[in-house]
Amino acid sequence: MSHRTRLTALALVATAACAAAPSAVAATPTVAYIDGNDLWFASADGTQKRQLTTTGTAERPFQVPSQGPDGATVVVKREDFEGGSRPVLYRYRADGTMQTGNVMPVYSGATAPVYPIGLDMDWQSNAVAYGYSYCGFACRSVYRGYWLTFSDNQGAFPTNPQGQSDAFFPTFYGKRVISSDSGGSLFVQPDVAEAPFTNSYQGWISGPDNNVNWRRAEVAATGQQVALEWYSRTSGDTANGIYVGQHTGAIPGNVQNICSLPTVGAASNVTFSYDGTLVAWQDGEGVKVAGAPNLAAGTPTCTLSAPARIISATGKAPHLGGADPAAWAAATGGTPGGSNGGTGSSATGGIQGGSTQGAAGTGALQLKLPTRTTRAALRKGLTFTVTVPAAGRVDASATVPSSIARRLHLRGADLRVLAASGSKAKAGTVVARGRSTAKAAGPLKVTLRLTAKARHQLSRMRGVTLRVQVSQGAATTERLVKVG
Repeated sequence: MSHRTRLTALALVATAACAAAPSAVAATPTVAYIDGNDLWFASADGTQKRQLTTTGTAERPFQVPSQGPDGATVVVKREDFEGGSRPVLYRYRADGTMQTGNVMPVYSGATAPVYPIGLDMDWQSNAVAYGYSYCGFACRSVYRGYWLTFSDNQGAFPTNPQGQSDAFFPTFYGKRVISSDSGGSLFVQPDVAEAPFTNSYQGWISGPDNNVNWRRAEVAATGQQVALEWYSRTSGDTANGIYVGQHTGAIPGNVQNICSLPTVGAASNVTFSYDGTLVAWQDGEGVKVAGAPNLAAGTPTCTLSAPARIISATGKAPHLGGADPAAWAAATGGTPGGSNGGTGSSATGGIQGGSTQGAAGTGALQLKLPTRTTRAALRKGLTFTVTVPAAGRVDASATVPSSIARRLHLRGADLRVLAASGSKAKAGTVVARGRSTAKAAGPLKVTLRLTAKARHQLSRMRGVTLRVQVSQGAATTERLVKVG
């Protein structure tokens, strides 16, 4: 991954700008997205919507919104100026009113900038990273990468922004940038005070992995879930999808318990709510919001803690945040070239019924489980108690290392592990599963029952150590249990 770094005065104010306390997380997640070339806000259940802009066109659409935990939202649109056109970064408040608009910085040597190629705002609604593609002299060369700016205080016509070349689809892990490169690998900035205004990078997950390239990674601000957008190295964008897994420790690190989101057609723009309860993405059926996967379920297709709901069948580029639906109806602020308050699309489709607020909360799970059990207990079903922080579905699974599973002739589904650079992480095989649904926060009984293949080999499982995992949305915990 070769980087051309452009250092500017942005770095001089980076420390002060990024040192602010994290923005407060709103009580109810919302989603910003693009529909009909304009910016929209919606509640996470799709029952409340607001069209914020009216001037987007097919030639000049609003693009790639990013919404912070405090509801601050940035979005890009190309506008005409004397001597040409430039992309403008607009910032909206949580109530839907426009706060400011700034011309985005561009390298002075760029003759035909085309961007953004991906955009994200840090978890403090402060720094913004956006992809670029521009031509050099006479357009003999094309340069791609990402640049950095601020969401609300960039100068009028800034040039020579800081950033990285050969670094695509930037997202934030706190204030550290994660990006992919042309080889399909993922990289992350180190945990240094000057991040994101640093030219240092650490390797994370190498591509291709099983003929898969990594396009983009999204890390949940709460919990340990991480989503990985992939595409086929041989088929390109015609074959892609989204994995969700659990990162072990800080990033870069291994990603385990991987499952595939139930996407339809081409899928992208995956995003987590800042409280960790929800996940959203765009696919062939539009913008969808669902409960965060229960990763302990151990299923190849993600077991969602609340069903997916189609927010807009014609929408794209969703980003979950914390705007204020109660204030939208009263907001009267202007938008670029038009007025607020469009009536919006009625295409909500998908799951009907209540909101996704029934998705699991993000408090700690408390698991009461003995360190030892017997084969007889496993045969009957191992029942234990877990104290959950909220109502919602709870999933559990028990796994053994794949090497042990092979010795026991268990050819069940392996839990895949994506190893960080230099790691030798090992996968596991599911031997038992369980699930229950909590009606409220508090203690809940869950029973683990052996898979058919594990039950058949139970007599050979003496001395085997099980790794028992329990999850409710983004909350997860685990214990080791030895079979006597």
